[in-house]
Amino acid sequence: MAHYASKRFNYWGQTGILLALCGAGLIVGGFASLIPLIGKIDITHVLHGGGGSADIMDNILKPENANALRWVQFISTLFMFFFPPFFYAWICHKKALTNLGFIHTVDSKQIVLVILIMLACTPLVDVLQRLTEMLPFSKATFAQFKAAEDEYNKQVAVIARMNNFTDYIISVIMIAFLPAVFEETFFRGGIQNLLSRWFKAPIVAIIVTSIIFSAVHGSYLGFLSRFALSFILGWMYYRTGNIWLNIVGHFTNNFFRCNQFIYNIVIGSKGRSFKIN
Repeated sequence: MAHYASKRFNYWGQTGILLALCGAGLIVGGFASLIPLIGKIDITHVLHGGGGSADIMDNILKPENANALRWVQFISTLFMFFFPPFFYAWICHKKALTNLGFIHTVDSKQIVLVILIMLACTPLVDVLQRLTEMLPFSKATFAQFKAAEDEYNKQVAVIARMNNFTDYIISVIMIAFLPAVFEETFFRGGIQNLLSRWFKAPIVAIIVTSIIFSAVHGSYLGFLSRFALSFILGWMYYRTGNIWLNIVGHFTNNFFRCNQFIYNIVIGSKGRSFKIN
């Protein structure tokens, strides 16, 4: 299902507007996300390219900077994933929220069904993750991929730092709920919706969107598993046109992974690393 109401922008024009807004969001969000770090690191030093990136990240990824990092993530994802599709829909379509799929009601049966679908797909996602790790990468390439995963997990570990139940709720909101809202708005309400109307081939739009979704996350070892998750969410959006159901599904996956990761931190389990999508 796609929402067709448009202010007579052709598909190339709509794509150009969305891309321009993404570029603006990336730039503005990049600068705005530095605000919470004021007083934590030397911002002027960073802006002028001073110091090594490893040293800068080591200074940022200190436990005492957990709240600042949470704000950094919120601001950066808001500007990169929510504002661009929202303003694109506002510029190009008569009813922005209708176009993105935000006006539909959701009943309890739909929510339960979506949660069950996402939980049922969890084993598939895990298998694809393991299969990716078994691909014949060179040792150097695999080490590079693994280092990128470890660096990402270090950032999530700081954001998920907990001293009490309030910190747990904040962690769930920051690394499970907000990414679900922002990313579904961007990838399903924005990109997939546009490509579905343009290509007149929903399955192609879902595949292309899923490739972009997985690539944007920058996780080489998690590419196939994220692609599969995105495909499921994309099919769900195509069949319903209801972005709220996608948010529920995305949040379910992230919440499950979030608690796995928190368990590993608190209990000291040697389980698999955490992957939010």
